Amino acid sequence: MADAEYETSPEAMNDGEQSAYWPEADEFVAEHYGLAGEVLPVDIDPPRFFIRYEEVTCRLDFGEEQQLFERFKIEHELLHRLRGETGRIGAPEPLAAQQGADLISLDGSLAEGDQAFARLFAFPPGEPMPDLAELSDLEIGRIGTFAAQLSRDLVAISDLEGHATQTSQLIVDQDLRQVGPQVVHCLRNLTEPAVRDPIARATVTALRQVQPLGEQLRVQLIHHRPIGDNLVGLPGEAGWVPTGFTSPELLGSGWVVASLAGVCAEILQRGTGGALSVLPAIKAFHAELPLTEAELTALWPLVVATVARERAQHELASKDVSASPKLQESRTGFEKTADVEPGVMHAAILQAVEWPLPETAEFLPLLPELDLQDLRLVDLSATSPLFVDGNWNDPEIDWRLLARIAWETKMGATRFGEYRLSRGSADADARNVALHIDICLPAGATVAAPFGGTVKQTSGPLILSGKDATLYLEGVETVLAEGTMLFAGDRLGSVGGPEGSVGGLRIRLARSPDVDPPLFCSGNELGLWKRLVLSPSMVLGLNVDAPDVAGEGYVRGWNEYLFDSFGHRRIDLTGSAGILGYGHGVLAEAAYRQWLTLGGTVGTSLEAEYQAALLQDMPGHLDTVLALTDETQAMEIARQLADKLFDDPDAVLIADERQSGFWRNGKNAWSFQTAEQTPDIVITGSPVPQERLAAVIISRSVLPDGLELPQPDATAVACRMGLAVLDALDDAALRREASNAADLLWTRLEELSNRNPALIGIEGSGLDLRLKLSGLDATEVANLLQGLGVLVSPPTASDAISVVAPLTLSEGAVAEFVEALAACLPAVESGQDEQARDLEPQDKPDPQFKSERERM
Repeated sequence: MADAEYETSPEAMNDGEQSAYWPEADEFVAEHYGLAGEVLPVDIDPPRFFIRYEEVTCRLDFGEEQQLFERFKIEHELLHRLRGETGRIGAPEPLAAQQGADLISLDGSLAEGDQAFARLFAFPPGEPMPDLAELSDLEIGRIGTFAAQLSRDLVAISDLEGHATQTSQLIVDQDLRQVGPQVVHCLRNLTEPAVRDPIARATVTALRQVQPLGEQLRVQLIHHRPIGDNLVGLPGEAGWVPTGFTSPELLGSGWVVASLAGVCAEILQRGTGGALSVLPAIKAFHAELPLTEAELTALWPLVVATVARERAQHELASKDVSASPKLQESRTGFEKTADVEPGVMHAAILQAVEWPLPETAEFLPLLPELDLQDLRLVDLSATSPLFVDGNWNDPEIDWRLLARIAWETKMGATRFGEYRLSRGSADADARNVALHIDICLPAGATVAAPFGGTVKQTSGPLILSGKDATLYLEGVETVLAEGTMLFAGDRLGSVGGPEGSVGGLRIRLARSPDVDPPLFCSGNELGLWKRLVLSPSMVLGLNVDAPDVAGEGYVRGWNEYLFDSFGHRRIDLTGSAGILGYGHGVLAEAAYRQWLTLGGTVGTSLEAEYQAALLQDMPGHLDTVLALTDETQAMEIARQLADKLFDDPDAVLIADERQSGFWRNGKNAWSFQTAEQTPDIVITGSPVPQERLAAVIISRSVLPDGLELPQPDATAVACRMGLAVLDALDDAALRREASNAADLLWTRLEELSNRNPALIGIEGSGLDLRLKLSGLDATEVANLLQGLGVLVSPPTASDAISVVAPLTLSEGAVAEFVEALAACLPAVESGQDEQARDLEPQDKPDPQFKSERERM
């Protein structure tokens, strides 16, 4: 097990200066402790050293001030108690000198505090904490748990008889109760306004938030920075686990929440995430040692104050080369705190610890003159019947549909909390959840204050800021001046627009004036924002909330895309989208019209029509459709038929067109059309997904008399849809676009294969491909692709994945898929692209129809 890391002062390491007043460290520990090992200085005056022997790291401290002597005595007693009475926290162990004392004078006698003295303590066993950038949320949470456990154990040992007074004497420079004066001291010596002013503003704002809470914050013995270089732990399969601390000088009286604030500050300064990256530590700390509402409210301001103080200190010391890395870390942490609104961060903290939502007041009607029972709500969700033919891609579609809904009654509204399809994307963090509503109303309708408050006029919305809520309105005409005080029920203005027309309002309702809520948030942020915003239903007296999304299954398809209830998009390359893709209008109309006349009956004349249409693109000798069934059974029928009919020595050629047919190969209706020989039997797939329209086709001339054919399986609706697909395939423009997409797909995959050796081959043609992998498990790659928004069929081989796309595959989807696949392959080392792979570019194979010369 490795020893704890240590930080060595460049001054001490570079020039080796040390006052002659202090003894040589190696000689001192050898004489008084009987130890020998590697000695490394940490700083000077008074000096401090790391002593490493065998697998133990110790720290040697020298001192001469009475106050420091008294502090060492209290620290040692606390450390002995912490190690002996709780046992779960690894703590530094004060080592006794050969004379038996753990605080000795420089001559080795018992120190009295009025002379130079020394102490030696051993770090608890364990390995240093890894770089914060390398830690997972789980590991960061463990640090929060450790900090809480340490706080709990420290208060337990300090509350013992006679110790409460002693621990209150432990003063630490990092005590956040002194952060204001400390920052002021630094700012007096910072003359550059661009540096000084942001630090001053952040500190003042934070302390104003903390000051009213001061008496409610618990005070006890804490560790002020239980993270980073101050911890040791043990690695494991599930990551690093903190087990002990190494810095007794950071034990001191302070606010309980200050220990957690120190953890959060370090995460912001040295981690790679934004402000929300501290939430796992906060959640874990609270689970172990519950914080009060006042402490949760003070936490983020204390984090901001901590980061501001440390930036001020490092800016002041920036002339010192050794301060440069710390300065950059402190600037990074400071920028992260500035990038998030304090109110948003407070809500995120409350959401992380599952704090109950506050009760809300009752409000008066915003539109007192209107009967909103006739208000119609427009459905803009992924299941809305108003979305057809991809019209949700129109940037103005939400407004257009709202206007259509409001046409009859002149009143319509969007829904609050709705996952809008029009704003969804492949990104799970797409901001498509509405935190507002747009409402169409008769122009001139009175708009009243639902609660008392102050009017604020901005270049954007009209704002009414009250004690219990803040209302944001757009579309209101008003004569009220900035700062006007209103009572609940007073007139705010009227709905804008010419008399007799329909006007529009945009309504947002927030709990606090400190947060200007966005129009939309992501689904992952919805819980947080529901702590900050209120539903406009509360001022309308009518429920305008969208229903909760139930389940995560797919609810809509369009061309090559699938959409779930949250509006998240996936590219479907499993073949399930069929030939024409999802949601094709031709298929929808064909199915609808057929259902109006005849539905699921089997054995209608439509079956014969479909068979005849299917044979039109076949060679003349292939003139008989033996069966219409599912694709698996069709292949089995073909094999059995070949076995029965072709029992002579000749081979039988079976063309399997289940994936490559119907122009999916990119060049022809059937892949075998480019081969030198025509097949004896052809198996087609179903042009309509999940329908039993797969066909077995053969020449009637080879059929013996009395052959029993399978019973028909295809329904009237299925046959009508199949006919519609065959008609659609006559569109030269559709076939041309599919061919272009196929060429682009091949080109992009070939480029990827040429620069990444993990993709070693491309088999197939057109939009029916098999991708051969090297050194990768195909199932794992398929799972990674799904996480990146691309669906492929479950691999049947360990080294290949299949891609089966509809003819409607777009260039954008091709680019998304290839980029996602590249992200699933091992990273290519820098310069490898330039290294010759000594491989000729792969030639496209002959059109693949999985034909086989089989002797049956």
